[in-house]
Amino acid sequence: MDDLSPLVSKAEVERTVDRRLFVMPFFGTTIDGEDFDQLNPADPDERALLIKGEHPELHEGLAEPDFDTDAAGFSPRFHLTMHEVIANQLWDNDPPEVWQAAQRLRDQGLERHDILHELLEVMVTHMRPVLAKQQPFDSDAYRRALNDLGRSDAPRP
Repeated sequence: MDDLSPLVSKAEVERTVDRRLFVMPFFGTTIDGEDFDQLNPADPDERALLIKGEHPELHEGLAEPDFDTDAAGFSPRFHLTMHEVIANQLWDNDPPEVWQAAQRLRDQGLERHDILHELLEVMVTHMRPVLAKQQPFDSDAYRRALNDLGRSDAPRP
C-alpha cells in the first residue's frame, strides 16, 4: 500500500485492499518442489512467481525446452504472461474497466480464477492483431469489451 497517497480516503484504501487481495490472495507458493513462503505480491517479479505457482499443471511444459505449443494448442509461457498482464492491470487499477468487469463477474458468483480467465480471454482477443499483424493495440476497443464483460445484454467475444 506504499504507493497510495497518505491523503486517500479510508474507503479508497478499503477498495484498493479488496482489489489487490483479489489479484493475489496469498503470499507463498511451491514451484517444482521449491517453497517460496514469503513473497511480496506488490513486487511484480514476485507476483509472477505467485502466478506461476497457481498453475502447477504448466510447470512440466515450462521446463521442457522442446515443448510443442502447436501440438498442445497453447503456450504455457504465453498463458502465464497474459495472467501477469491482467494481474498487473488489476493491481494498478489501470485500466479501471478491468476491475469493474471482475467485480461484475464476482457478483455473478464466478470463482476468482474463472474471472481471471474471462479477463484473459478479452485481453488475448485484443492482443491477437498486435501479435499476428503487428497492428497497434486498440485500448479503446479493449475498454469497450471490458465494459461489456459480465453484462447480460453484451455479446460474448
